[in-house]
Amino acid sequence: MMMAEKIEALGAKVWIYEKNLEGGDIIMDSIFSGIEACNEAIVLVSSDSIDSQWVLGEIGAILGHRKRLTPILNHTNPDDIVLLKGVAAIELTKFEQFLIELKNRVKQR
Repeated sequence: MMMAEKIEALGAKVWIYEKNLEGGDIIMDSIFSGIEACNEAIVLVSSDSIDSQWVLGEIGAILGHRKRLTPILNHTNPDDIVLLKGVAAIELTKFEQFLIELKNRVKQR
């Protein structure tokens, strides 16, 4: 089961660009709408994403909206992205433990 499916199984809604964008959508408007509508955001941080302007823009927007942000680290260091300094991150190997914490927060909503 993919990460998104595990999160959805907890009752949380998931926004993923491949699933939520349609042809002709303005990408940044869709991303900002998703961020505005969310209670919290999870960003997978990998060696590819640390160089992505899209990911940096998403992280900046999440933090700018003062949303809870959990970076999930896949063989990376949170210090690789300046915007993540001071944000508690979770190693991908501890994702199952994170899901237990997330489940408790979803129940409280």
